[in-house]
Parts: sequence; structure tokens; C-alpha cells
Amino acid sequence: MRKFRFRLQRVLEYRALQEEWAKEAWLEARALRIAGQQELEATIEEKKRAELILPSSVEEMQALDLYLERLDDEIEAQEAIVETLRQEEEKCHGEWIEARKNHEALKRLREKAYVAWQEEAARAEQKALDDWSNARRRKTA
Repeated sequence: MRKFRFRLQRVLEYRALQEEWAKEAWLEARALRIAGQQELEATIEEKKRAELILPSSVEEMQALDLYLERLDDEIEAQEAIVETLRQEEEKCHGEWIEARKNHEALKRLREKAYVAWQEEAARAEQKALDDWSNARRRKTA
């Protein structure tokens, strides 16, 4: 009997690559979102520290107000960035899940084809044994 050959093997291999690429893209997007979140938290902490400063003059108070205003703007901008990164992470995660489903479906198809090939090989072997047995009986009879 011929060796098992899955006719969609190249497609299966390509789907495995697609899954790996999608997973890497998701992990990269996740890392970017986490880094953005950490930067946001650091800016929030900096603002909390700055709010504890007690200015000793009007000039220091004005400078502190400008600094706090700039930190508020940075926080607002960073929140928007983090939200965009979160959406990108969700999109990449969905694409990875889809690629994984496609790969798994092809793997199941390969397994079914392999089982069918094994059954066919077993039938062919049994037929060969039956033919051999019948030929021996005819010789002795």
C-alpha cells in the first residue's frame, strides 16, 4: 500500500504559519498596550506627586498650575492612545482565534483522512490475506 499523503498538506502548513503570525501580532499588540498603560499610570502618579507640592510664591503656583495642566493633557492623550492600542489588541486577538480555528479544522480533516487511509490499508491487507488463503486452499484441494 502506498504511503499516507494528505492532499492539503501545504495548505495545512500555511495555515500553521498564519496562526503563528497572528499569534505574534497579538502578542506584540498586547505588549504595546501594556507599555502604553504603564506610561499612563506613570503620568498619573507624576500628577499625584505634583499635586502634593506646596508652592511658596505666586510664580511657583503659576508654574505648578501650568505643569498640572500639561500633565492633564498628557493623561488625556495617553488614555486615547491606550484605548486605540486596546482596540488593536482585540482585533489581533480575534484574528489569531480565527487563524487557530482554521488551522485546527484542517488538522481534524488530516486526521480523518489518515484514519480513512488506515482503514483502506487494513482492508487491502485483509483482502491480500484472503486471496492468499483461498489460493492455498485451491492448491491443496
